[in-house]
Amino acid sequence: MKISRYHLLSLLFWCLSFQANALQTATFIGKIEGLGRGKIYLSYTLAGLTTIDSALSNDDKFSLTKTFKEPVLCTLSNSLNKQIRILVAENNAISITGKLNTFYGLKITGSIENDVYTSFRESISALPGRPKRTGDEMKDKAILAAYIAQNKLLKDSVLAILLKRYPNNISSAISIFDQYVTYPDRKRAIEGYSQLSGKVKTSSFGKRIKIFIDADQLTNIGATAADFSLKDQFGKSVSLSSFKGKYVLIDFWASWCMPCRKENPNLMMAYQHYKSRGFEVVGLSMDASKENWLLAVKQDGLTWQQLNDAESTSGKVAEMYGVKSLPANFLVDRNGVIIARNLRGNELEKKLEMLFK
Repeated sequence: MKISRYHLLSLLFWCLSFQANALQTATFIGKIEGLGRGKIYLSYTLAGLTTIDSALSNDDKFSLTKTFKEPVLCTLSNSLNKQIRILVAENNAISITGKLNTFYGLKITGSIENDVYTSFRESISALPGRPKRTGDEMKDKAILAAYIAQNKLLKDSVLAILLKRYPNNISSAISIFDQYVTYPDRKRAIEGYSQLSGKVKTSSFGKRIKIFIDADQLTNIGATAADFSLKDQFGKSVSLSSFKGKYVLIDFWASWCMPCRKENPNLMMAYQHYKSRGFEVVGLSMDASKENWLLAVKQDGLTWQQLNDAESTSGKVAEMYGVKSLPANFLVDRNGVIIARNLRGNELEKKLEMLFK
C-alpha cells in the first residue's frame, strides 16, 4: 500500500536551506476579486513543525509579512480550502492577483525562484490526461500502460530541460524530489542530483535527495542497521541499539494502512513463538494522530514495543530507511546487521525457525 497522498504531501512541504543562518523576509501583497472581507492563510513547515499564519482582507486586499530562517515552500489558502504553492527563497515582495473563483489561476510575481518552480508545475499539468476507458478490460490495461510509460517520458523530458537551464535554482531540487523521490526512481534521482550545483546539493531538499539515493546501500542485506531513537506511547525515548543482542524486526506501519493491519496477526504469531528466545518486534507507526495510532494498537492487540516515527523532529526514520510504501520491515540480527527485508505472511516465521534451530 502506497503511503497516503496526505503523508506524501507533508514530505513536499519540508524547508529548503542554503545557509543555516540566512534570513528571508517575504511580504505577500494580494488583491483577489471576490475575497471581500475574509481571511487568507499561509502555512509552511520548518524543522518538522508546521506553522499557519493568517491575514484579514479588506476590500479584496490583504498583506502579510514573514521572516524565514531558510528558503521554504509555502501554501496560500482561503477559507474554502483552495490553495496554491509559493516558493520563498530570497527577500521578496510577492504580488498575488486574480479572482477568487479561479483561485488556482492566481498570478504570482516577484520571485524568480517561484517563477521557475511554477513554470515546471504548469508544464507537468499541461501533459495529456489519463485516457478514457473503452469497456474492453484487456485493451484498457494496454492503453493505460502505454499512457503511463509515455507520460513518464514526457515528465522526464520536462525535468531534464529544467535541470539544464537552472542547476543553481532550488526549484530544481524540489522538482527532483517531487518526481523521483516521492515516486521512487533511484536511477533518475541520481542523474538529476548529479546536475545540481554544489549550493543546491547542500540545501535541505538536496540532502534529502542524497539520503534517498544512499538508502538502498544503507539498508541492503549485510548493512549495519542505522540507529535511531523515538518516543513510545508513554513519552519514553527508545533506541534501536538498546535491543542489541537480540533478533529485531523493525516494522513500519500505520493505522490507516489496511495491508499493515492484515499482517499484524502474522507478526503476533511469530512474536509469541520466539520472544522468549531473544526475538523482538519494534513497531514504528507513521500515524500523525496519536489517538488513531494507540487505538489501532489496542484493536490489534499489539504487545511489542511501539514507537511513533511521525513525532520525530530530528529526521524521519522511514526516510532514513528508504521506506516509500507500507508495510515495510527489516530483520536485524544480534549484532545489528540487516539480514532480511519485507518478510510477509509466514516468511518471518520460517526465517526465525531457521535462525533459532
